[in-house]
Amino acid sequence: MLSLEKNGEDKPNTGILMMIIATICFSLMSAMVKFLHHLPVMEIIFFRNIPIMLIIPLILKNKKISFWGNNKPLLLLRSLLSAFAVIVYFYTITVMILTDAVTIRQLSPFFIILLASIFLREKIHFRKITIFILAFLGALLVVKPGFRIDIYPAVIALVGAISTAGSHVAVRRLRLTDHPLVIVNYFGYSIGLISFGILLWQGNFIIPDALSLFVLFLLGLAGLGGQFALTKAYQMAPTKLVSLYLYLQIIFSALLGIFFFKEIPDLFSIIGAFLIIISGYLNYKLKTK
Repeated sequence: MLSLEKNGEDKPNTGILMMIIATICFSLMSAMVKFLHHLPVMEIIFFRNIPIMLIIPLILKNKKISFWGNNKPLLLLRSLLSAFAVIVYFYTITVMILTDAVTIRQLSPFFIILLASIFLREKIHFRKITIFILAFLGALLVVKPGFRIDIYPAVIALVGAISTAGSHVAVRRLRLTDHPLVIVNYFGYSIGLISFGILLWQGNFIIPDALSLFVLFLLGLAGLGGQFALTKAYQMAPTKLVSLYLYLQIIFSALLGIFFFKEIPDLFSIIGAFLIIISGYLNYKLKTK
């Protein structure tokens, strides 16, 4: 087991870096999902988890780490929460504007802070709340609820954000009991098997063309990299510190939306993005003092 898990020592700077890497991977993944909108959602999710299901077990075997982990109930709960969150997220990407779908999901840090204070007893300082409110207002300016988003997908996305928060808090708890690769392995197999089962039940599998198959392969690699980086981030730093950097995914996704889907953000989105960047900087400065 990693020395980090043995002594519980935090490494904030490394944790922030890993979270930024995770947001880049997840942003690329979101753009690929939108590109593959012609395929069933469950088929996309299944292909997205194939690299995890194939590669992670081999690494665990090579490192002689148990597949089953130590805190099995929490590992399973985290995986189920993640499975629901991923299904909801992929669905909203296919039916909503990319930036809007990503932004609603990034409301999860609000719920992460609340859940972490309840279950992990992480203290919330007034300055931290003020910084978060700034980021939250920025997110609202990007989303503009009631103007561009249908209420049904938005409500589903909000429930998915809560599930995402629960999943992230569980990862933080698991840092003291389980190796990050074990956590990722549980995640991959839970979502992979659930999506495969639903795909068989629906019976709507579509054979992808060469380009779609290549994008599905890249999607799986981006998902694997994002999950590992996310897990390491929560292993190395408190949730209330690194979770705010999830907001960077809004910026990355907006840029991808501009270049690949011709989705030009309006003035409100630009102002919102600016507030999010400022809040991330203030959060980092507060941490360094």
